[in-house]
Amino acid sequence: MPYGAGGNTSKNALGIWALVLGILSIVCCLGLLAGIPAIILGQNSKKAAAQGLATNGNLGNVGFILGIVGTVLGTIGAIYNISTRFGS
Repeated sequence: MPYGAGGNTSKNALGIWALVLGILSIVCCLGLLAGIPAIILGQNSKKAAAQGLATNGNLGNVGFILGIVGTVLGTIGAIYNISTRFGS
């Protein structure tokens, strides 16, 4: 690699996928289905950025946060649906 070139980007896909899944977990109401993988990929992306294997750790961080929000909203929605169907 020539001098002055950017850092290693071999794991940049982790941050991108974390962001995409985090957005899908909120927008498409895929809470747990997309939120949990977004959390996992976001964590892995942040670790890769800390090790110098990725240059987009911020995308992983945003995907991680959106994954948490989507998972929480999906869980609240599931509890609400269950309570209205089987509640008194």
